Amino acid sequence: MREFQVIDEVMPDVPPASPAQIAAVRARIFDTAADTGGASRQERAGRVRRGTSVRRTNHGLVAAMLAAAAVALVITIVMVAVPRPSEQPVVTSARQALDAAADRLAAQPPATGRYWRLETQERTLNKDGLGFTTEERGDEVLVIGRDGHRYTWYEAVSTTPYGAAARRAWQQAGSPKLCPARDCDPNVRFYARHQLDQVLKLADGLDLTLNELLELPQEATALRTRLLKGYPANSELSREQWLAQAGVKLVARTPATPGTRAAGYRMLAGLPGVSVIDGARDVIGRQGVIVQVPPARGVAWTQLVIDRQSGEPLAVQQVAPIPGLSQKTVWKATIITKPYWTDARPVVPPGCRSGCTGTY
Repeated sequence: MREFQVIDEVMPDVPPASPAQIAAVRARIFDTAADTGGASRQERAGRVRRGTSVRRTNHGLVAAMLAAAAVALVITIVMVAVPRPSEQPVVTSARQALDAAADRLAAQPPATGRYWRLETQERTLNKDGLGFTTEERGDEVLVIGRDGHRYTWYEAVSTTPYGAAARRAWQQAGSPKLCPARDCDPNVRFYARHQLDQVLKLADGLDLTLNELLELPQEATALRTRLLKGYPANSELSREQWLAQAGVKLVARTPATPGTRAAGYRMLAGLPGVSVIDGARDVIGRQGVIVQVPPARGVAWTQLVIDRQSGEPLAVQQVAPIPGLSQKTVWKATIITKPYWTDARPVVPPGCRSGCTGTY
């Protein structure tokens, strides 16, 4: 019997039925044929006595039923063998990856809380007085309250030689103590690096209140139009350069709503000269989508690194050629470690007084 040959002829890519599957289907069919329609013993006996024509009819019926069963088995195998479509959209380009991340971010509900708190790790490359390159690391906290209170403080964590050549030069110089670091000046362990009255200033001419920031549009074109209302006529930057500067700060260093930040991603990606790179990593190795902005001045490119899954910003990096290092060295990075809303009023570290808190 060749009823199951239909599988190979119609759908050659479907895996063949197993012997157990074939045996089970045939057993069901023969059992059904043996008692078609629930006939009585006398009716079945009469059919047998009627001879060969009945047997041929039964054989034809069995063959037809087996063929139908074979088709049903094909459908079952196909349903098992062919994977179900993924619920995630298929991403085929860097821009699609960015749009997907923006969609995930925009789907988040606006957070609640009395204070927005941003914790970052700052990394900067410097040329030490002895001639080799060092990397300074520090931790910074920024808090913006709905009640008008603002807080900020920075703590230098460490300064170390950057790269093998710098380490050799440092060792040859006698491995001197490098500052700033936690134990360099215990009297000034915490201090303010940024002016609190400037933390919601996105660019020249665009200084927002917290309420204005939270009410910004959540669509890219509308957001661009709203921001450009603050573009100063005498700006040294073009409108696009100014928008890029405002957009990066908006999405990475302010408590804007998820929808506004997602719109900011799309606005930035649509600016002239801006490129989107998928599968890249930030300075500490986290993979994401990068929105790369060309330099407005100098040679440093700005990279906004975005997490693919959550849509949250991971880091803002400044990339520039540095003598003796890679042409794409990250010479300055703000690594975003913990942005969140909370009801807990922050406590300014002891000794951090001047410029660390204020009301606006």
